[in-house]
Amino acid sequence: MRRVLLAAGLKPDPRLTEIRRLAQVEEVPAARLESLAPGAVHQGVVAEVAPRRLLTLRELLAGSPELLVALDGVQDPHNLGAILRSAEAAGAGGVVLPEHRSAPLSPVAVKASAGAIEHLRIAQVGGIAGALIEIKRAGIWCVALDAEGELAVWDFDFTAPVCVVIGGEGKGVSRLAGERCDARVRLPMRGRVSSLNASAAAAALLYEVVRQRQGHR
Repeated sequence: MRRVLLAAGLKPDPRLTEIRRLAQVEEVPAARLESLAPGAVHQGVVAEVAPRRLLTLRELLAGSPELLVALDGVQDPHNLGAILRSAEAAGAGGVVLPEHRSAPLSPVAVKASAGAIEHLRIAQVGGIAGALIEIKRAGIWCVALDAEGELAVWDFDFTAPVCVVIGGEGKGVSRLAGERCDARVRLPMRGRVSSLNASAAAAALLYEVVRQRQGHR
């Protein structure tokens, strides 16, 4: 973290005292914060950090991750941030994002992740379909979350190293990426709606992985 900018005139707050203790703080007009974080609810506090360095897929795989999350066309920044939060909470060893057809790691996505992004290893690739070939070569099963999947999520063994592939809003996992996966799993729907929001579906799948692995430790 380089420094923290506080809006001038904020009321005393123990959290602000803690921020002043931990970081270099500069008080600025509130309008300046609005220009730095347009559209964000910053509550009078904005941190200036160094640009994040994204990993290559090779660097990510070098850590022998047991759980990866690959996002194939997730374009809503709120969904992206929420999925990153769930991935970190579930203990994912990394996230794979495509260079195109993906929401950027914008302030909106970072805020939606509730800080989880700072604890995740993230690799950016040219395309998810191509990345899956390299992931499988590393001995990691690739499993797509698909409403038409042949297996319910609890019928697949997630205790081995696995990369779960989450598709974009509405379109789901792309055809080529789906074909390169070892299996397609579905979340059975018992109500009248046909599918879940991408981030809710990702959370449900990731916690099925957690559930299965807890029983093997």
